[in-house]
Amino acid sequence: MEKKEDMKDETPKDNKTNHSKKSWFIKGGIIAVALLFFSGGYYGYLYASTPSHLRNPEFEHYHLRTQIVVDGEPVDFSLREFQEEYDKTSCSAELTGQPIDFHDEMDQMAHVHWRGITGGEFLKFYGWNLIGGEDESLGRRYDQGMMRMHQVKTAGKLLPEVSNNANYYIYVGDENSYEQKDWDKFLESDLEDFLGKKSRLNNENETSFNPIDWFTQKAYAHGDVVDEHSESDLENDKEKLERINNLIGNIVIFAQETEPTEAQIQERFANLVPLSDSVCGG
Repeated sequence: MEKKEDMKDETPKDNKTNHSKKSWFIKGGIIAVALLFFSGGYYGYLYASTPSHLRNPEFEHYHLRTQIVVDGEPVDFSLREFQEEYDKTSCSAELTGQPIDFHDEMDQMAHVHWRGITGGEFLKFYGWNLIGGEDESLGRRYDQGMMRMHQVKTAGKLLPEVSNNANYYIYVGDENSYEQKDWDKFLESDLEDFLGKKSRLNNENETSFNPIDWFTQKAYAHGDVVDEHSESDLENDKEKLERINNLIGNIVIFAQETEPTEAQIQERFANLVPLSDSVCGG
């Protein structure tokens, strides 16, 4: 009798243990599915929230002279925090690790290395996040495979703080003429589209253009002898230099409470840095 009672006592314990194991397995499965669902949703969100030109960047290299003036003080892009080191002896048409840079201790001359960069992304890269998303990232790259996703990190908060009362005004042009453009359009548009000028690397009319040839070419705008030039000669020199440098335009941005005066705008466009006659590596 005692043995039978012992057997009766053991059976419920086994059932209870089995039930507990099954319950744990079911709960564990639910948690795993939930984690998979939410992680998949999260990574799906990261993928969908990154524009395609950042998910799978394509090689580009054009120049854009950029001036930003905050409450009357121009930003100096020649300062060390904005500058990037690069191999000046190498001319390459390979995709760079970041979409934008300044170098050669040169102010204003922005180098855009990825196709499709917008004005908003340009500003966010240097610290003005006016388009949303994470401050420290433009998005994620997937061009090396889904499992090797990594951030397109910004350069940091390098641009000056702007007061809550400030407005943004943007002008494009040169020392001869300029015009005000729509600020919101600037933030959302590909810089080439916004300025209405295609990069030579992205121009259907230049089907035979070789980026390596562009990197290695050198032009002497004034020849071997320094002499006086007519206005037409000077204009031709300007066009040659803009072409050699693959310059798509000049922009001036004012961040201040009131609209800039004509004198302020003219001062900026009269202050454009000169173009180099050699662009290898730049």
